[in-house]
Amino acid sequence: MTRATTFRAAAVFGGFLLAILMVMSASRALFFNPTSNDANAWTSGSVVLVNEGNTTDGSPPLYDETGTALFAITDMVPGDSDTFCLEVIYQGSVDADIELDTVSQGAGGVDENSIGDELNLTITRWLVDCGDTADGAVALGTINTPTYSETAWQPAAPGTPESRWYEITVELDTLADNAVQDSTIDEIEFEWLATNN
Repeated sequence: MTRATTFRAAAVFGGFLLAILMVMSASRALFFNPTSNDANAWTSGSVVLVNEGNTTDGSPPLYDETGTALFAITDMVPGDSDTFCLEVIYQGSVDADIELDTVSQGAGGVDENSIGDELNLTITRWLVDCGDTADGAVALGTINTPTYSETAWQPAAPGTPESRWYEITVELDTLADNAVQDSTIDEIEFEWLATNN
């Protein structure tokens, strides 16, 4: 065997040993200790409004009258009016602005002889109860053409029910046209809106 052949054989054998040592080194046991953050979750907050009439006091259990008619008045003559006191209660879990958003006619409603133009509308906000501490008129005009001037109110402590009272007065104008005799307007919706901020 020549010296060159011996050198090549030694090089091959040495490479083989190096490879074995590298595999053994990579596969040996190691101590380890992981850390993690588990059970992450996200839940959105809520903006919740309910309303009830002045026959209840706003204390739990609440008698939610959302979707319930406030008025069902018949045989009105010029000068007749009717008033309803309504409590709007915020029960959401996040900061929100609350305001009277719309007075509008629902789909399928009728307005015979445009009597809605002769029905004067006044909506006043009260801090405690209707007739107690006035917070100002928030809507004026007629059923068909209300104008809004309310500044949104903000409940002080989200998650704790807080409310304002709204007094809604509707009057058949004293100068109502004779054409609105025996006329009806219906499907009128009063809507309050809570918007998180």
